[in-house]
Amino acid sequence: MLGTRTTPTHTFAPALSPSTNIISSLSPKTLLPSTSTMALTSSISLRHFFSSATTDLNDHSLISRNLLKNFSLNRPTLKESQLFRRSFKLTCSIDREMDVSTSALIDGVAECLNETQVEPRISTMVLNFENKFDPYEAISTPPYQTATFKQLSATENGPYDYTRSGNPTRDALESLLAKLDEADRAFCFTSGMAALAAVSRLVGTGEEIVAGDDLYGGSDRLLSKVIPKNGIVVKRVNTSDLDEVASAIGWQTKLVWLESPTNPRQQISDIRKIAEMTHKYGALLFVDNSIMSPILSQPLTLGADIVMHSATKFIAGHSDPMAGVLAVRGESLAKDLYFLQNAEGSGLAPFGCWICL
Repeated sequence: MLGTRTTPTHTFAPALSPSTNIISSLSPKTLLPSTSTMALTSSISLRHFFSSATTDLNDHSLISRNLLKNFSLNRPTLKESQLFRRSFKLTCSIDREMDVSTSALIDGVAECLNETQVEPRISTMVLNFENKFDPYEAISTPPYQTATFKQLSATENGPYDYTRSGNPTRDALESLLAKLDEADRAFCFTSGMAALAAVSRLVGTGEEIVAGDDLYGGSDRLLSKVIPKNGIVVKRVNTSDLDEVASAIGWQTKLVWLESPTNPRQQISDIRKIAEMTHKYGALLFVDNSIMSPILSQPLTLGADIVMHSATKFIAGHSDPMAGVLAVRGESLAKDLYFLQNAEGSGLAPFGCWICL
């Protein structure tokens, strides 16, 4: 059909008219990436489609069917699909000649797609997580259920020595959660409360914590009955009221602690603006993100310094383990939290990590 002039052989359906961009005529839903497949369109899949579309261009039903089939198997990311539509258009025209040879189509699309770096979605990262900690590259990360590890020699240490300090299964979970939260590091604790207790250790005697007045019961108990015993001042405010938050933060403030949405009233706080207020005074912003999980909200991208998840809930998903997660920005802060996790022995055990994975 190279260099041929197409003439209509039947009436176009309402979804496709002469000089219509076939790809643009597909619904936006068709171009969204699948939640269970790798978001990548390869030249092989394109070749499969275009080699099948060797019929009269007016037979748009076959072309559409092949497009739908291809995108259902290897759907591109939204960025990729936008580039596809912008840089390469296949038209059905009754009054112009087109070069629609297989090689021309493949070369044109491949050239523009090769310049695009595909960014996998969260579902892709979860399903295709690369376990770099297993020398046998098992698809399912195994639980390294051990307390100690054999060393190379009396003077040479391996990457792990004692599970309290580190374990391959915990590292695998922490690495995955850091990716999901777009964090520099993530740390897994024996429970959400253990993670909160570690955060409270970042605040010293005489310093202040500004915390929300609507918090999870365990958090409220920690802030009202435990933390003040260390000589720390705790101020409670409505974090959905920016003026109230601003008036409470000062140079003595070390940590601003909030939930968004809150538990139990589900109040929403402006994380980005509160982050700006907090950092103005050199304090840290801590967000309990247990209700949203990293799937629905990533507070670190909004300016938070530390994000906590009670992995007992949505991350584990089956109410079987107790687990907590801290995801952080900045290597200095990460080192401080790792020291606390190791010193207090609050790291999540291998089996609990495996359950979460």
